[in-house]
Amino acid sequence: MRTIYCDHNSTTRTDPRVATAMQEVAVESFANASSAHRLGQKARVRLDEARAQVAACLGAKPSEIVFTAGGSESDNIAILGSLMSPEARGRHMVTVKSEHPAVTVTVAWGAKQGFAVTLLGVDEFGRIDLDEFRDALRPDTQVATVMQANNEIGTVYPIVELSRIAHEQGVVFHTDAVQAYGKIPVNVNELGVDLLSLSSHKFYGPKGFGVLYVRQGTRLAPILHGGGQELGRRPGTENVPGAVGTALAMQLCVSEADEMRRVTGITDEFRRLLPTLVDDIRVFGDPKSRLPNTVAVGFGGVDGESLSIALDLRGICVSTGSACHSGAREPSHVLKAMGIPLHFAIGSIRFSFGRESKAEDAQIIAQAVAEEVARLRAMARTESAKAR
Repeated sequence: MRTIYCDHNSTTRTDPRVATAMQEVAVESFANASSAHRLGQKARVRLDEARAQVAACLGAKPSEIVFTAGGSESDNIAILGSLMSPEARGRHMVTVKSEHPAVTVTVAWGAKQGFAVTLLGVDEFGRIDLDEFRDALRPDTQVATVMQANNEIGTVYPIVELSRIAHEQGVVFHTDAVQAYGKIPVNVNELGVDLLSLSSHKFYGPKGFGVLYVRQGTRLAPILHGGGQELGRRPGTENVPGAVGTALAMQLCVSEADEMRRVTGITDEFRRLLPTLVDDIRVFGDPKSRLPNTVAVGFGGVDGESLSIALDLRGICVSTGSACHSGAREPSHVLKAMGIPLHFAIGSIRFSFGRESKAEDAQIIAQAVAEEVARLRAMARTESAKAR
């Protein structure tokens, strides 16, 4: 039985070409890139080359690229570093309830430290209102942060318009583009953002490596302290293999853009098939502005965790949109923010396609889902009858 991986929004397999490049660098350019000797400088050359390649993929300058340990760290540095900057004009920040925990938890921690927070709501499709965003900005707003694409439901946000509104009022704008890169265009100049976060393992690069874009002139206070690497913005001995692997992974996303078009075709076919095989379902997210690889669905009368386990037993790997707290199934914070009825929210599953996906997977997964949903619903009816 072939294992079908349909959870690419959680993580991706490191591209073998990326792994090979990283192994070569780890062995041949192993020295500390901050060392002055010849081996250290050899590593420095590889690091600088990787930084320039990452910058080119984003439309940025090499000096605007900060290497981190992942998307969560990049988000933390962007948000907290902006708020703590000596040049900050205020202690207020604006974000959205449906952001990734790397943002929502960071913002909540900031609130405990005395920073003011405005949390914007979303509609039933996960969209935000531009006028509400504009009205939320205040004279003391330092930073606003809105993700480019939602990791759970796939909704893509109007970052160009949001960053323009923020800049009209002198507010620094950050976007978490972790789920966007490799799926939709990500160019910092076209988006108009001041800060942008990436995580390498989301686009077939290594885990434990991230990128933070910092537009020239944007002031950040360091939230980590140490040796002063990354121009004082993020200390720690540089991860040269991670940088080289990330740069190559990003370049491959650009040079092999046709691959995402292939994945989009598989996703669209799955999206078409599923409602023909299963009734009482609700597809989440914006039907027009969405990631091309993501289908998030709520199945009425089914527990999402039970369905994901059933699919796993059939060799199909997916993610559930609910979480278990104290023995009770609860919807994710994203679905709660959208006001999704509990009937669908607790039966939510996210299907995210990628390079692992084959053309036949749309039919295979849809058929398996239909069979397992029917089985689970029948079990639920039997249990209900017994209870009566």
